[in-house]
Amino acid sequence: MNERLIRDLVESVWNGRAWDRLPDFFAATFDHSGRPDTPAGLRAWHESDSQTWSDTHYEIADLIATGDRVALHWRATARHTGHWGPVPPTGRTIAWDGVHFFTVRDSRIVAMWATADMFTKALQLGVTMTPPAR
Repeated sequence: MNERLIRDLVESVWNGRAWDRLPDFFAATFDHSGRPDTPAGLRAWHESDSQTWSDTHYEIADLIATGDRVALHWRATARHTGHWGPVPPTGRTIAWDGVHFFTVRDSRIVAMWATADMFTKALQLGVTMTPPAR
């Protein structure tokens, strides 16, 4: 059941951009990487993120569900069409991996922690990184 919830989240919200469905998946208030968040706050993040990354598509690489916990490894592809921090739009289509860990209770996500491979994103966009001078 929890596995199906996360698969549906990826397809309808992440890929289908049905952000109005976020309350169907998340508790009214949930733990978002150690800070409180709401479906409305998450919707604002998705809307903002879509200004930087167009045509984003998530593919499930691996999904493991046990009890109230779900671990998701995903791969995203997107076209860079807006500023990403100091990086101006490049128009490039890139791919990167990430993971999400969810806690689900009563068919709603009550906690979510995520990380993505920002280094790979930066390299594909042509960002050069210089270590600080000593």
